Amino acid sequence: MGAVPPRPLAEDPDWADVDRITFVCFLPGGEVALRPDGTLPVDRLAPGEHPLDAALRIPLEQAGFRYQHVHPFALDGGHLLAWVDGDRSWPPPGAGRTVMPTDPSGRALVAEAAADRERLTDEVFERDNLRTLQRAYLRAGTPEGQSGFGRDARTWRLRRQQVADCVERSGTFLDVGCANGHLGESVARWCGERGLVVEAYGVDLGPDLVALARRRLPQWADRFWVGNARDWVHPAGRRFDAVHVLLDVVLPARRGDLVAHHLATTVAPGGRLLVSHHGARPEWRTDAVLEALGFTVGGWRPSRDRSRPSSGTAWIDQP
Repeated sequence: MGAVPPRPLAEDPDWADVDRITFVCFLPGGEVALRPDGTLPVDRLAPGEHPLDAALRIPLEQAGFRYQHVHPFALDGGHLLAWVDGDRSWPPPGAGRTVMPTDPSGRALVAEAAADRERLTDEVFERDNLRTLQRAYLRAGTPEGQSGFGRDARTWRLRRQQVADCVERSGTFLDVGCANGHLGESVARWCGERGLVVEAYGVDLGPDLVALARRRLPQWADRFWVGNARDWVHPAGRRFDAVHVLLDVVLPARRGDLVAHHLATTVAPGGRLLVSHHGARPEWRTDAVLEALGFTVGGWRPSRDRSRPSSGTAWIDQP
């Protein structure tokens, strides 16, 4: 690899110009996931492969790394440079290293990526997520895939039923970041198995995902809205008995603001805010994250998948 390319990107490149990508893979602690030989993951695109699909393939194959967020930051001819946030795949791979590159050009590239990452704004973070996730979800062929889950329906239930486990009375349920509406649909069904009557609602940043939710669930078509998780309020000021939010939908520095906003504007008096963190390492429990942000946690439920540790779902009760 040569010197860091001089042409930074202020917006997405023309994807058709890209034929090769180098990735700087940032782990949650700030370290960089590398290939076994200590270099950054890099490869040419496969025939017909979109660069955003390569953002999953290349880091996973070469460094055992699964991304949560991808951001292109420089282009040198057809060679794209991108940084990705995420973590080691589960179970942890036998290959791959977690150190800084030993070669000077690799270290320089990591420094450039880290500086670009520090400059990331809320708007660009949300644009990146919308561009990547909406595209991936809409291409999926199952309700679980259209909710960003890559496994089958059985595993979906094991990994998501803790959200329903946090709902302890009948009422309304708002899923913030609802995608195709499948989590709300599932929570209503799972709660129904315990004799609870739950009415599901949803809001998502992606207009095409909201349209999909309305097509999938026409009986609830008027219960889905397009909106930004960090500042959305119901058009008529309605509040909900249970509101579910994902910490993943905002920058880490905005997590406390996200929780405070929904406690103040979308959770009904006597209601409950449910908080999950799908991008977290399993050993980082969501209740501990909330307590570190200064919130009083009412309880926590782990995933029912006992094959791996769980960050789980925590809740905060509204007076």
